[in-house]
Amino acid sequence: MSGYLSALRERVLLFDGAMGTQLMALHLTDADFGGSSHHGCNEALVLTRPDVIEQIHRDYFAAGADVVETDSFTASRLKLDEYGLGEKTHEINLVSAQLARRAADAYATPERPRFVAGSLGPTGMLISSSDPALSKISFDELADLYEEQSAALIEGGVDLLLLETSQDLLEMKAAIAGITRAFAKGVRRVPIQAQATLDVTGRMLLGTDITAVRATLDALPIDVIGLNCSTGPEHMRDPIRFLTESSRCFVS
Repeated sequence: MSGYLSALRERVLLFDGAMGTQLMALHLTDADFGGSSHHGCNEALVLTRPDVIEQIHRDYFAAGADVVETDSFTASRLKLDEYGLGEKTHEINLVSAQLARRAADAYATPERPRFVAGSLGPTGMLISSSDPALSKISFDELADLYEEQSAALIEGGVDLLLLETSQDLLEMKAAIAGITRAFAKGVRRVPIQAQATLDVTGRMLLGTDITAVRATLDALPIDVIGLNCSTGPEHMRDPIRFLTESSRCFVS
């Protein structure tokens, strides 16, 4: 069993907070992002301002976090292509993991290990949507994107892969397929944590409810199931209670 899953058996683990709001507070310039065409691509900062990204990780560990997420939320080739950075997909994901790993190792002790979650956000496509502009991508193409990204994150030293802020259940299935494809090709196996995003009605963007989320994900090779983003904890309380009572997985 991985160190992360072993720790989850012992205690509740605290994740970090947002990366984007921390970066916004710094009022970074075009130069920090490597030029005006890259401004707003927070993932580019792992190459142009690695000191800033690593310090944010260190600040979260100093504040008490057990786990930090890599600065790779929108670092799929599809999203990076929007900034002309698609050819740097592997490098950005690799370095994002290395920066977080270095911060984690600096704060880890034998009594309290610290962990790195490789952040895998949505691609911006909604493969289940009836809107052709949002669904113009195949399942295998989505899986390829997540395979590439996850392989680089694992190479960089993450302890787990975090599929987060997911709005389309079919995209989640494609992501997990891509990750397991990477494992099958010899990439080091790490736990998979899959988190959906629900609105105030308790449904994903395309109408999927929490029971369908649980039933689908429980049948896939994941280790942790959960929710994040969109609503505050008040609206998450009942769905989280449902997951803790019905899922085979750890809950986040």
